[in-house]
Amino acid sequence: MLEWFREFGAAAPEALRALYQFGDPAGLGRGWVGAAIMILWLGPLMALPLYLAKITHGRREWFSATMGVMGASTFVWWVHGVLPHAWIQFVEANENVLSDRIIPASAGFDVGEDYRVEIASNLYGVIADSVVAVLMIGGIVLSLWLFLRVQKSYPKTLAAGEVKPEAGGYK
Repeated sequence: MLEWFREFGAAAPEALRALYQFGDPAGLGRGWVGAAIMILWLGPLMALPLYLAKITHGRREWFSATMGVMGASTFVWWVHGVLPHAWIQFVEANENVLSDRIIPASAGFDVGEDYRVEIASNLYGVIADSVVAVLMIGGIVLSLWLFLRVQKSYPKTLAAGEVKPEAGGYK
């Protein structure tokens, strides 16, 4: 186990280099392109519509609702689609850098010098898939919390002259 911690520290710069190169899908030596694409994508398609929805709320309801749905859809798409997919692609493309150095490839213990008891022979895949599961569960919890918070902050009001119908079912 102590050996893994030493390998982790030694492999961290190489893993960061792999992450930088992962942001450069064309292989042109510009790893910052991935971060720039992410910022440009999230700004105009999530932050700007959500800001417009907030400032037009109560005055231009149709526009505010459209912008809110656009921003929320972009958020959901990134949290539940882009980020888990990017993690899977990164882990699969850089298995030679990450396996057994950053992410353990297997788990077990040695019994004597010649025999090893394997607990998990494909621990690398299990951890990679578990990160995706944690991202998805965290994304669901975050999405529900944000949506409920927005719903509480902006309750639906009745239009001018509209009366709330009485509850009671069929008459």
